[in-house]
Amino acid sequence: MCCRPCHESKESHRPKSSSTNVLGAWGFGISLFGLLMTFGLLCPLGLMLSFLGLFAKKRGIAIAGTIIGGIGTSIVAVGIGSIAMAASAVHHYQVEVPKIEQTRVVLDQACVEIESYRQENNKLPEGIEGNKLVLKFEDAFGNAVRYEPEEDGKFAIRSAGIDGQFDTRDDLRTLNTERALNEPIASHATHFRGHHTHHRHSCGW
Repeated sequence: MCCRPCHESKESHRPKSSSTNVLGAWGFGISLFGLLMTFGLLCPLGLMLSFLGLFAKKRGIAIAGTIIGGIGTSIVAVGIGSIAMAASAVHHYQVEVPKIEQTRVVLDQACVEIESYRQENNKLPEGIEGNKLVLKFEDAFGNAVRYEPEEDGKFAIRSAGIDGQFDTRDDLRTLNTERALNEPIASHATHFRGHHTHHRHSCGW
């Protein structure tokens, strides 16, 4: 004979609901450990677990983990961005700037070639003929330069620049006139070192 009420027997067989937000607790622990011990490297994982823990009933610890994880993740993002910018700056000044300077020399040499033709023929070459003359000149990026005749005895020599495509913002261009053998008449539009520089070459930048 059963001495306990039937409803008590049924209650004892029901699974007890967890009193802890497991995902929130793990997220909080990993976020806190990551922020204090790994300079935020583990915080993205803690942030993800804490975010999932927000969908549980007891969300307090998950909210704390989300805040801490977000702070650590932000620190990691700023650090990675700073490293990327520093690496880009180093690459620019150690690799790209020397090539830009080499390209300027090549453009000057191409200018001299066109000026020599002008002196011998008392006129500038046409577009196709002039490009044949400068075809042998390659910039430091491995691309042929381009001859661009203009009005009033002017002409330009253009490099496609770093991206290898003409008529884009990184093009390097030198402009010349009949008096350019004695004085530069233009400044190069791009100033890689933060100031204007005028060169006493056969061509003006």
